[in-house]
Amino acid sequence: MKSMTGYGKSEASNDFITVTAEIKSINSKNLDLRINLPRIVNNLLNSLNNKVKEYVKRGKVDVYINYKLSPDIEIPVNINYQMAKTYINAIRKIEGTTGRKIEINMRDLLSMHDIFSKEDIDLSGSEDVFLTAVEKALIMLNKEREKEGEKLKADIEKRLKAIEKTVEEIEKEASSINEKIREKLTEKIKKLFELDDEEVKKRIELEVTLIAEKQDVTEEITRLKSHIKRFYQLLNEDFSGKTMDFLCQEMHREINTLGSKLKEINVTDPVLKIKTEIARIKEQVQNVE
Repeated sequence: MKSMTGYGKSEASNDFITVTAEIKSINSKNLDLRINLPRIVNNLLNSLNNKVKEYVKRGKVDVYINYKLSPDIEIPVNINYQMAKTYINAIRKIEGTTGRKIEINMRDLLSMHDIFSKEDIDLSGSEDVFLTAVEKALIMLNKEREKEGEKLKADIEKRLKAIEKTVEEIEKEASSINEKIREKLTEKIKKLFELDDEEVKKRIELEVTLIAEKQDVTEEITRLKSHIKRFYQLLNEDFSGKTMDFLCQEMHREINTLGSKLKEINVTDPVLKIKTEIARIKEQVQNVE
């Protein structure tokens, strides 16, 4: 199980270039991927997208890629002599008009960007370096996400155990509901009707049976236990966040039904306790891939 939050940074190089890849991820409902790479290697965008998707299935992921050429690589520079001549002629005209001498140095020429331009470097022979840098950063990202996932797992397990214990308490309490209903009905019927003991007994048994059917929570408890068991299994699986989120909703629905049925016994506190633990699990699940 992995968290969706993580960070990875790495680099790769050859004799020509050094590439640095930095990847950040946070939680998101789906995979929201943004790759920022130099224009000169835009042709790698699809390959990089596919590479990231091999390692990350869900989350908001930002990938930043930069490169540096080796110090001994000479970058070709183009000089627009015609444009330089145009600038110089314009300056001479200004001199003639103002009667003042204008000195031109190399710094002035360099500031005129349309005179000098760098040629694009052919990086086609180094495309594997970009992919290697990104993959190494992805491996580091996943290691961090796995560490965070272990923390989430421990917290969710603790809360699942608390829910299990509370469900057992409710189950034990619910097993005595028929007897409690019988006691209440006996008092009620004796007050309302003048019946002999045999008639009272028959009337009570009938009412107890009808009420017990309506307030039986065996199915709800069974489903809750089943959801908890499935949750434990998902803690050891990858890409289980969405399923966990669905199970939280199902568990919440079951405990609501259970609480509404068991009005004859006081289970308000245990029901609220379970609801609180489910809400906390749901918060943690939002960061599970």
